[in-house]
Amino acid sequence: MNRKYLIGVLLILFGGVMIFGNMGILNLSWLFRLSWPMIILMISGFFFLGYASRRPYGVGMLVPAGIFLTIGITCLLGDIFGYRLMWPGFVAAPAIGLLLLYWCGSRSGGLLVPIGTLLTFASIFFISELFNIWAITWPGFILAPAVGLFLLYLAGNQSNSALLVPIFILTAISVTLFTLFSFRRFADVAKYIFGGVLILGGIITILNKPARKDSYDHNDNL
Repeated sequence: MNRKYLIGVLLILFGGVMIFGNMGILNLSWLFRLSWPMIILMISGFFFLGYASRRPYGVGMLVPAGIFLTIGITCLLGDIFGYRLMWPGFVAAPAIGLLLLYWCGSRSGGLLVPIGTLLTFASIFFISELFNIWAITWPGFILAPAVGLFLLYLAGNQSNSALLVPIFILTAISVTLFTLFSFRRFADVAKYIFGGVLILGGIITILNKPARKDSYDHNDNL
């Protein structure tokens, strides 16, 4: 199908749904609540169509296409399920755009640094919100650049061993801080666990049957 016909059909359908819904002809109130994320997704679709029509040129259109696609999906899911767990998608959006550029066009390893860093940030945000453990996950922000540099190293820069220096330093700092703050957070719980173990040991000691008296007498006679 010609690109202009596809765009025209999409615009007609979307406009018709909005008009008929506002007139009460179609009971699609849930759809109108999600209409603005759909507009963002349509913008993303236009960029994808632009890339498809000029392929293999115009690969730069994949960056805004990926960004708008991720933002649209994030907004769509956020309006349905709430934004508490969905908002990290906004952080991941630029990384998705750059990942499409790297995957379909430019194979520049330098793109992997912001891709890995931003995706790590988004993952930390999501895990922190999911389990409400912000107090111990913040060292992951130090780890994020190390992830990006490690992806750069794997992408064909193994000969550049100097990249391993900042990777190991950032990773060591992040893991050390995570361990310290995790121990501090769960220190009170550990006290109760240790106390329970002591109590259990005392109960076992009390309930343990003593050795028979005649065995002691026999040992004394020896």
